[in-house]
Amino acid sequence: MSSRQLRKLQQQRELEQAQQAQAEEEEESEDEPVAPPKAKPSLFANLAALEDDNEDDEDDDEKEEDVPEPVVAATPPSTAKKAKKSKKKKKAKKAKEASAEKEAPKDDVDDIDAALRELALKKTAGGEQLDARLTVDPEYERVCTLLGINTQHLKVANEMRNLFGKAAVEVMDEPGGRGGRAPRQRGQNQQLDLESALKGQHKPGKGLSELTLRRNVFIQGKDDWPKATTGGLTMAVVDDKTDDETVEFRYVHDQTYQTLQQNFHGFVEMGDPQNLIGLLQRNPYHISLLIQVSKIAKDQTDHALSADLLERALFSFGRAATSLFHTKLAQGKARLDFARPENRELWLAAYQYIKSLLMKGTYRTALEWAKLILSLDPEEDPYCMRLLIHQLALKAREFNWLLDVSESEIPEIWAPSYLGKCHAASHTTPSLAFAALQLKESTQCRKLLSDSMQKLPWLFTHLFKELNLDAPPSIWGIMPRTDAESLFTEMYVLQTKDLWNTPEATALLMEIAHTIPKVNADSIPKLENSEMTLDVVRFVYLDNTPAIMALAPSHLLHRSNNSDADPLPPDINVYSYESQRLAIEGRARDQRGLGGNFLNPLAALRALIPGLPRGSDDDDFDVSDGEFPEAMRRELEAAILQGAARQDAEDSDEDDDDDDDAEPADGIGGDYRHVVDIGIARRLLNMLWGPGPPRMQESEGGNTDTDEEMPGLLGMDESETDEETPALGTGDASGTDDDMPGLTQQ
Repeated sequence: MSSRQLRKLQQQRELEQAQQAQAEEEEESEDEPVAPPKAKPSLFANLAALEDDNEDDEDDDEKEEDVPEPVVAATPPSTAKKAKKSKKKKKAKKAKEASAEKEAPKDDVDDIDAALRELALKKTAGGEQLDARLTVDPEYERVCTLLGINTQHLKVANEMRNLFGKAAVEVMDEPGGRGGRAPRQRGQNQQLDLESALKGQHKPGKGLSELTLRRNVFIQGKDDWPKATTGGLTMAVVDDKTDDETVEFRYVHDQTYQTLQQNFHGFVEMGDPQNLIGLLQRNPYHISLLIQVSKIAKDQTDHALSADLLERALFSFGRAATSLFHTKLAQGKARLDFARPENRELWLAAYQYIKSLLMKGTYRTALEWAKLILSLDPEEDPYCMRLLIHQLALKAREFNWLLDVSESEIPEIWAPSYLGKCHAASHTTPSLAFAALQLKESTQCRKLLSDSMQKLPWLFTHLFKELNLDAPPSIWGIMPRTDAESLFTEMYVLQTKDLWNTPEATALLMEIAHTIPKVNADSIPKLENSEMTLDVVRFVYLDNTPAIMALAPSHLLHRSNNSDADPLPPDINVYSYESQRLAIEGRARDQRGLGGNFLNPLAALRALIPGLPRGSDDDDFDVSDGEFPEAMRRELEAAILQGAARQDAEDSDEDDDDDDDAEPADGIGGDYRHVVDIGIARRLLNMLWGPGPPRMQESEGGNTDTDEEMPGLLGMDESETDEETPALGTGDASGTDDDMPGLTQQ
């Protein structure tokens, strides 16, 4: 405790003692009987009493100067005797107070020591409770610090103001300039325009409040945006009891929002963008609508309007966020579960916004948004920001931050070193050398570049080719060995070749390549194709670069549940309501249409053929791509044979349950008693495999006449002409050539 605090405590103690002494004096004065005054007091006695009063007043004034005390009015003495007694008592009190003042510092020190001991005990008890909890990893704290978000860097207007001045920001505030553009008229019917969907229908100054527009964690709102609520979008805390102080949040859709979300999916299936635009006008802050209409505007090359709609979507996310989310986001400890579809929309909107920021050249803002996406789930990184963030850091000139990330535990989180294998993020390590080069760290730059060139020689071979440089003998002729190496090599070169295409950088590349020994590619662990996970393919799909998409696995890239509103959803989802499940997994099997299981082609085939009911294989479909054509052929043949047998049985009024309930030869269970028109199945079979009889064994009583009639339409068979010629000629069955002249001679 400081000396200043000690002096303050002493003054407080002296003040308390003075007040206590004064209270005791007043009590004694009241208890003491006052002698009646003499009838004729002497003049000398009055003079002595006045002198005593003056001395007492001087003593009181001195005490008041030491300690500020409220002024207490003194009663004039009535007699000399009372004055003398009062004087004696006051002198005794003063002596007592003086002795107390001498002992006060010692007592104060004892009290302070006691207070400190009490605080120490409390701290010890609290420390025991903290020790009971798991200790926080300092490296993890460093990771969270690196991923902490500065909300000022999320606003593109701040970077635009730094780059181009305040005037450029004012022009950028509205699409097409300060005054905005007049709504475009499309066609004679004057269809609803995207610009009309963007503008608010309120008078100037009557939109959202200034506080709502400015105090948003993600986006600074605009005056011309519609005045409306989020439509039922809120945020809730899922888990805040973690030892590392991270908090998991989730976005919540209320019942109204759920109904609107279901209508959105219905309009998407219709395929008419005007329906979506009209729905957006009525619900101007619905996230899925804003993202979808933004893509429509982008397809129409209206990039400014597309970015504005994405900003409105992120603004709506910010309005629904809580103050705790703001705090944890700044600390890098806010988490969202990617398995929830309502949370995934934040990833999608933020990523699309990053692409629009790159078109503007605002790389610092784009880097901050990439950090935000990464911080929401740094362990899994579902949008693979590890493949993009190095490029953004270099273009934003955040070289120190990029090197700090490489030295932290973040690379270890993405690819644990104990696995001892190459990983996707290793193809971004050359960017670390470039960052060191820009910081004039020559030694570190050369070391990083030499290590990268010896671990990824195929990448530098391709980079040299793109830079029109001759590859040195140390790496010449080394090519990617797997599809994964080809994909990540092509991705990195497309991202950074413009950065390396400077005289300083190319000279350093040539120098290091001539310095290192010949690289033995066989000694380098291969990057397995399993590294091209669903998350990587999702990144490739959203990047939409044809050269990279051609290298991605087709079975992941072309999934049936893929959509622009939810690109390549994960295998495991956490659904909050039923319409979410239907949007991702398809319609329920008991509804109308092609059936719920679109991954089962046989089930879809049964729905296409009228009267062909469900089979037992609809629930468990385990047929490989190579076996599927043969399984479909057997299914159609079984339908034809069973349908034909049923028709013969009905014609002869014979009930043959064995024929009706027989199963196809492939063991797929099915009931074909209710096939209405087997001609559809036969024509489909002939279209896919050509005309001909079924390859199955014909059951007894099967009607084979129809199968033999089809070839007869294409060409005459000798056996058929022998049966028909007697009816035309004289009965000679030798051939038709002899009968025809006979008819001519008659």
